[in-house]
Amino acid sequence: MAARLRIVSVSAALLVVLFGAQAGAHVRPTLGLLPDGDTRPVVHSAILQAPHALDPLLEARVDIDASDNDAIARYEYRWIGTGTGMARAMNVRQPRVSYASIRPDAPFTLEVRAVDIHNNASDWFEAWKGTTPSPPRVIVAGDSIASGYTRDWFTGDATCRSNSLSYGSTIVAEMAKVLPSAWAPTYSNIAWAGAGVGNMLAGGDDSCGETHASQVAQIGQLARSTWNIVVITAGINTTNWTDVMVDLTKDTAVSMTKDGDRKACDLALHETWDIDETGPVVARTTRKIVRELRDETNASVYWTGYHDIVGTRLAPGWSPVGTECTDELDEALNALHGAIRTGLGPEATWIDIDGSITTQDWAGWPHPDAAGHAAIGRLIAKAILES
Repeated sequence: MAARLRIVSVSAALLVVLFGAQAGAHVRPTLGLLPDGDTRPVVHSAILQAPHALDPLLEARVDIDASDNDAIARYEYRWIGTGTGMARAMNVRQPRVSYASIRPDAPFTLEVRAVDIHNNASDWFEAWKGTTPSPPRVIVAGDSIASGYTRDWFTGDATCRSNSLSYGSTIVAEMAKVLPSAWAPTYSNIAWAGAGVGNMLAGGDDSCGETHASQVAQIGQLARSTWNIVVITAGINTTNWTDVMVDLTKDTAVSMTKDGDRKACDLALHETWDIDETGPVVARTTRKIVRELRDETNASVYWTGYHDIVGTRLAPGWSPVGTECTDELDEALNALHGAIRTGLGPEATWIDIDGSITTQDWAGWPHPDAAGHAAIGRLIAKAILES
């Protein structure tokens, strides 16, 4: 009898263990069933996408598949590096993560979870593990306006590319003020004096006698990862603008009257400038450049207009293009800008260069001086940071 009682006791203990295990599992089974009949959300899959041209700086999209018996109110994510970061909310319709709180080029793990309308959370789900991207790269391309071309005297040599003078240096400085210090952008200036839109594709020789490869190909090598930003100023050298300006300055120098200057501007910009023939070429080539950058890189492309040169001085006391030429210069720039913008399409952002842009004197005219480049750079940086 005693033996039978021991067997019964052992059996009863086994039943307690079995039912106890089931009761514990009942609190949180695979579907997360809760005592009130509700369920916890379940994340079935989550994939972190690489930085894309359409992403805001330091942000990336996460594709999440999750379910709940009611509705998912939000997603949350956390970074795990040397420690576990705080949970941050993501929009349920367009979930994105920010890298601003972590370091570039460092090992991290990203976990996500779903939270329903009753504030029940799923288990954390590993969406990504690896090395974070590098800081954003700003690539400046195009012609002498972008390159930082400078020349003091007609008899002296020119500097066909100046990283420090170019508006690119101001762009990265302005971005660095806003981004976390670890994510301060890097900078590459591949623009060169004399480049037209065709040269951006095929390469060519600059006005200092150096030969350059295709800028588009260079961008393809530089812009393969991270949040790349390409800023381009190009188009005017595909026309005969330089020759037109040289002749115009000669004509206004000897006209001695505003009426003479006005007639010189009318002749130069309505009779001599070849925008009617070259405008369609600018549009087609710009379209090809933008499409190649779209297909071969993940870069966000910004294309700038040209600054107004009315009233800028070539030498102390002399502006070869005075206010009497305002209408003609406005019409000229509008024609050029229209051709460029026709080619841009939706893949690139246009930036007007408004305001007063100061220029170099003498042989460097009408290129921006240091203050002019800084003004252009601030305009571009503002557009980048607000996009």
